[in-house]
Amino acid sequence: MKRILLATALIAAAATGAVAQTAPVALSSAITTQIEAWVPGADLSSITTAQYAQIVALFSNYDNLSAGSDPAGQVKKILNAQ
Repeated sequence: MKRILLATALIAAAATGAVAQTAPVALSSAITTQIEAWVPGADLSSITTAQYAQIVALFSNYDNLSAGSDPAGQVKKILNAQ
């Protein structure tokens, strides 16, 4: 009986983890607005968690956002990697 309960708990935990990895992610409204200004028509509704992490990392470093760093080009590369 204990084995059955343990197995059920492990399966439930594994399933929950899998769902959490594929859950949709949403960028802040400030980041979304800036991306839409740089890349008109960008589809941000179905970005992956990896893309989310890359975009947040991009916006978290001010040096990445200077014109010489081509932030619009970086965003385009991240979004096209979908």
